[in-house]
Amino acid sequence: MKTFLSLTAIMFAVLCLNLSQTNGQDYEFSEYTLDFGGVQIGQFESDVTTITNNDTNPIQIAGYSFKNDPDNAFSIEGPDLAGAGIGGNGGTLDVDVIFSPSTDNYYEAQLEIIILTGPNDMFTEVITLIGNGTNQDDPCELVDDIRRFYKECLADGTLDGTGSGKRARRRERALNCRLRAISYLCRNGYYCYASWVTQSAIKRTDGLGCPRDFVEGSNLEALNNDLLLLQVLLQN
Repeated sequence: MKTFLSLTAIMFAVLCLNLSQTNGQDYEFSEYTLDFGGVQIGQFESDVTTITNNDTNPIQIAGYSFKNDPDNAFSIEGPDLAGAGIGGNGGTLDVDVIFSPSTDNYYEAQLEIIILTGPNDMFTEVITLIGNGTNQDDPCELVDDIRRFYKECLADGTLDGTGSGKRARRRERALNCRLRAISYLCRNGYYCYASWVTQSAIKRTDGLGCPRDFVEGSNLEALNNDLLLLQVLLQN
């Protein structure tokens, strides 16, 4: 009986191994989210995700498309991605994406890439693209964008205060008060003081661990990038 069970287990393991080797998905992406941070309107920023083919057979990009990008803020840099091949045994392909905002707005789009691994085997991979269009020439405009972005993130749950209950809400309000103070100082020309308060806000969004990261969530990096950009403007 034990021998029969052992043989059954071995056969099942071999079957699973064969399935895993022939599922046509033996590739990987280095990044599934590209966060471009704040970018001046009319300017651009680029980022890259790399596809690695771990199979022995080559694979090919059958096509791609951008979703939820009505302003066409995102594009592929370089030669057309469609039709590009990736050799086997560790071959790679860099997918360079450009973010060039045309409006003072927050962008979140998706890049869908269709990968052909065999004559009838196609798989769709989705890369999330995040960026903020900003007016870098005016720190007042940027801080207003940041305040609006922060409120939207609190409302949809992509940012919240660390801790729970009253502690989390106090930390949310503390950062909001700093953003409001930065806006007031900017509008009255006190850029040195605004820079000091901005540095305090950055420490609460840098994710380095308590007690500094008073806010957390999926949009923490985007908020931190915008505050760093604001700090640069205030110091110039």
